[in-house]
Amino acid sequence: MTHDDGWSALAEGWAARWGGVSAPARQALIAACAIGPEMRVLDVGCGSGEFLAELGAVGARAIGVDSSPAMVAIAARRGDAREADAAALPFADAWFDVVTAVTVLHLTDDLDAAVRECARVLRAGGLLGVAEWSRTGRNDLAVVERALEVALDPDTRGSDSEVDATSDGAEPPHPSALDLVLDAAGFRRVSHGEVQVGVRAADADQLAATVLLGEDEATIHALSAAIETAAEPFQKPDGGYELRNTFRWRVVSRT
Repeated sequence: MTHDDGWSALAEGWAARWGGVSAPARQALIAACAIGPEMRVLDVGCGSGEFLAELGAVGARAIGVDSSPAMVAIAARRGDAREADAAALPFADAWFDVVTAVTVLHLTDDLDAAVRECARVLRAGGLLGVAEWSRTGRNDLAVVERALEVALDPDTRGSDSEVDATSDGAEPPHPSALDLVLDAAGFRRVSHGEVQVGVRAADADQLAATVLLGEDEATIHALSAAIETAAEPFQKPDGGYELRNTFRWRVVSRT
């Protein structure tokens, strides 16, 4: 991201509620990029730093960057984290063996510039590993999000929602905006896949607070009933919730 964009105010809550969600995707990138001891790895949009800890655990020399000062402060508890803009990385050309970006590139103000910066700081033959939420039809969260849309605007009831009919691990039928930018930047596709991730909550109140992170208490209270009703299919016998979702990951190589 090119600016903090409100993330600092959400940092602690995000770390507690969302920081662990992408763990299976992060592990998939470690494996697909064969990240190991002494490899230089840059994690762009490191958030609260969970990936830094995981990269350090396999011996990588990892650095994380994020535009949010509060996120960087949390991430610094887990590794080397620095405040920086994804579109203006403060590193020399060809410095890293691997660059990773998990659920961040779609948030950048200038996707093309961010991808060009990833390419610039990678050595020739270096790898860029990217993971993002898969399309709407692959995610239980979409059911809750759809219910919120209707609760906020009943006129949206009955309109079509996006559905992704691809099978597990398959490429989507049409390239995404990110795929097109990666191709334009000269990256060569190496591997891709999908992993399942879970969004968990101990009860309905916690689920509402997670889904509506950043909203005021009045808004959360007003919408909690719609969330609870929509999430009924995902409730466990103990009263908690587990919403299963899909992350798409891909690895591309700098030519």
